Formats: sequence, structure tokens, C-alpha cells
Amino acid sequence: MDLRLLGLAVAAVVAIGLALGMGGVSLARAADLFAELRSFPGVVLLPTESLEPFAQLEPWRVEFNRPSARSTAVVHGRYLVQYREPGGGSGSAQVGGSIGREELDQTVVTLASQSFRRCPADAPYCSENIAGQDGAAPASEVFRGLSVGDGPAVVEHVICCGGHYWSLTWYDPARDMSYGLVLVGPTADLYGDTISADNAGVAASLAAMARHLAPLE
Repeated sequence: MDLRLLGLAVAAVVAIGLALGMGGVSLARAADLFAELRSFPGVVLLPTESLEPFAQLEPWRVEFNRPSARSTAVVHGRYLVQYREPGGGSGSAQVGGSIGREELDQTVVTLASQSFRRCPADAPYCSENIAGQDGAAPASEVFRGLSVGDGPAVVEHVICCGGHYWSLTWYDPARDMSYGLVLVGPTADLYGDTISADNAGVAASLAAMARHLAPLE
């Protein structure tokens, strides 16, 4: 699962739903997606129906065991649910998880060693310019020292160059699961599209959003 994927594939509107006059993904289709998730061996967290911005999106795709961006190995014990705007809008989001702490640990190491090398690895805040070049426009930022419940969390915000996204990754020690939440494009725009240390409040709001995800029953 690549929780930092910049571009999400756009699927055609479900033909059966259109035939029934429902448009987009039907409630039955969504129920089928979530039924598939019940085979996952770990605890699946999903947004509640009223949780923003997911209340404005629809689930359309479930994936299992997709390799992460930091490894080519298939990890058995990873799920991903993709959400999109109804009616063909370009806003989207992802919620996913993997068994164990590895996903969070890999994210923390990659951010420090590859994405934000101009700051100490434990700096609460760091920003980076396009291609890491001095004098270039700001492109990304990271917020560390966050938490979701009793677990550590980190937020990355990228506005260049393949798109705009906010990404939260955290570890839930009680469930022994790493989770990720990604907002992309117009959905990410709702939470700010500039690079600034003042975005710490947005990062904290994403952690608060994650606390309202609920286990799939």
C-alpha cells in the first residue's frame, strides 16, 4: 500500500448504479466493498458517515497487500480504501492500515533521510524547497511529535510537483497496527495549500480526524 501516492486512478461510474438512477457508487456497492474488508486479519478503521471530508466522498476501491512506496516486497497484512468525489470530481482520499509498526517506522526514516534532510531527524517542523534547492519555492513540510490516541504520528504536506496532498501516518499500539490517511487534490485544498509552520494546527486537526475513525463491524 502506498499511503503517499500522489495520483489516484479514476474509475468509471458504476453502470448498475446509473441504471438504477443512483449515480456514482451505490450503497450496495459500498456494502460489498466493506464486506470484502471483513476478511482482513487486523483491525480495519474507516471514517464514519458524518466525518468530514469523507462525508463528501464515496468509497470506490479496496486493495489488499499492495507494496508500499518504500519497499518492493508484498506485505501480507495491509489494506487500502480509496475514496473519490461523486460525479467525477478530482478530489480524493485514502484510508489504510498494515499490521505492526513497520509502516510508521519506514515513513519516519524516509522523511528524515530523503525528504527533509536540511533539519534534524527529530525536528518538530521542517520544510523543503523544490528539488531540495536553496532559493527554490517551498514544496513540502513535515510535522512531527503528533499523536493519535496513545500512538506516535507524523504529518507530511506536499504542494509540488505531482499534485497536492496531506498525509498522516500513525501507530496504534493497542491494535499493533500502523494506519495512514491521505487527502488529495481539491480535498487536500480544503485544509490549506501553502507551506508554513502555521499549518501545525492543520496537522493537529488531521490527527484529531484520525481519532474519529471507527473499527469496521
